[in-house]
Amino acid sequence: MKSRNVVVSLFLALFLVAAGGAWWLLMSIDGLVKQVIEHWGPQITGVAVKVDSVKIRAAEGSGTIRGLTVGNPKGFEAKHALTLGEMRLTIDASSITRDVVVIRELVLVAPDVVYERGQGSDNLTLIQKHVDAWVAQNASAKKKDEGPGKKFVIENLVIKDGKAHFGTTLSSSMPDLHLRDVGRKSNGATADEVVKQVWGAMLGSVSNLASRVGSAIKEGASGAVEGVKKLFK
Repeated sequence: MKSRNVVVSLFLALFLVAAGGAWWLLMSIDGLVKQVIEHWGPQITGVAVKVDSVKIRAAEGSGTIRGLTVGNPKGFEAKHALTLGEMRLTIDASSITRDVVVIRELVLVAPDVVYERGQGSDNLTLIQKHVDAWVAQNASAKKKDEGPGKKFVIENLVIKDGKAHFGTTLSSSMPDLHLRDVGRKSNGATADEVVKQVWGAMLGSVSNLASRVGSAIKEGASGAVEGVKKLFK
């Protein structure tokens, strides 16, 4: 059960923050990390998850993951809900054996997010609900069997060069996000807590853009689409 939870924590972090990647960095097993993501991803998110490549540099305490793709729930048109061009992670190697692992920098480059309404909600929220349900179930099992486990502090977490798509006709660049000292106040956050913070920040950004799109369309008439496009220039 313990080894399973280590693997699970890894995927949760790699899916939206990569905090748990620190646990596997020193093992330098690129192929295994890729398999872990693609095995646990669908179970946690409820959609397909794929990765193009993983490169771990254990001696440097760093790693890179390229081409992360998170599929869309059934009933939505787009092939994916999220793709991520690159994810770079640098850790304080001296902290890996401590209760709180310190991640110096985590950079998520070029997230491409598709926002679709449907099924009484939207695709991103449905994925979020699936993740939340799995996290709650796993947290309960972990508390019963093992206790708190590893925690993480992320000194700098950057999400940049993102783009959001709304349906098939509209798109917008996303504002860059820079979160500092994630988990610091609580003396470390679990991988689950880190994921919720980062995913919440991204979802909030996209939802805000979606709200602006909706308002612009309601105010427009025949030139509504052009008005929305101008809104994002």
